[in-house]
Amino acid sequence: MAGSTMLLLGGIAAADIMGSPSRTLNPQQTLRAWMKLAAALDDRLVIWWMDGVRYGVVDSRSEPLYGMKVGLFQRYFEQPGGYWKLAMFELTYYTDLRTGKLLEEYKNPYTGETNSVRHVRLGPEIRHQTIEGQLADPNDKITQQMLHDYSTSLGPALINGDSLWIPTSVEARIVFPKPTAPDIRLSIYSTAMGSLSDAENPDTISAPCSFAFQNILKWEPWMRMGDHPGEMMSRASGRKLAHLEELPSDYLEMARAVHPWLIKDPIETLSAKVDQIKAAA
Repeated sequence: MAGSTMLLLGGIAAADIMGSPSRTLNPQQTLRAWMKLAAALDDRLVIWWMDGVRYGVVDSRSEPLYGMKVGLFQRYFEQPGGYWKLAMFELTYYTDLRTGKLLEEYKNPYTGETNSVRHVRLGPEIRHQTIEGQLADPNDKITQQMLHDYSTSLGPALINGDSLWIPTSVEARIVFPKPTAPDIRLSIYSTAMGSLSDAENPDTISAPCSFAFQNILKWEPWMRMGDHPGEMMSRASGRKLAHLEELPSDYLEMARAVHPWLIKDPIETLSAKVDQIKAAA
């Protein structure tokens, strides 16, 4: 088959069929490209919106459990040394797969019980975006004490024509000070996707970007799974937004119902952490 294909190609060079030779970005170029796509080179508000599904996985068999609507709100500040500090918070809401409505109670298919749903609020907090990946603020002693087995990565970038993909990951074990609280294990993988020409344009401050997201984690504590075997995984996709009004109306409705004081003005919500970043400059 391979020989026949080569005969059909005749004298056409392989590069003409497969595209131009692959390119690479060094770590500092990758970070700057990621900043333009996934974030911004200035301190404007950056919103990651994603929509997805959470699955239960038992004996390698997955079952969709509920939807998830994700919002991450961030502001970035360039630092001497070629990295950025960011102030961020996350609001994620779990939804009924059939209706898309906010879940308040969940009929657990594994236990038969009805669970009270706990949605996700993370932060506000400070992180560092570096060539290695995203790091917790080393000055946040409480977070540093809770983080164990932490690893992160950024890149390598994948380039095809003008399409650019930059993967990033965070893996960690979170140990809470309360002895009875279960550890949380996180394995988070996201990919920023955009235009290479945007990333390499010296005039670009913030470029259009879409996201793909996957994670693996233990059962949610609110599901009260006990020693039931298995774990969870999620997948979601979305894009970068610039303004609160660009978020889907259903997400805004949920955020205003559950966390109205946080979603009212994300810039104000982040202001204390932004002041902390500026004071340390």
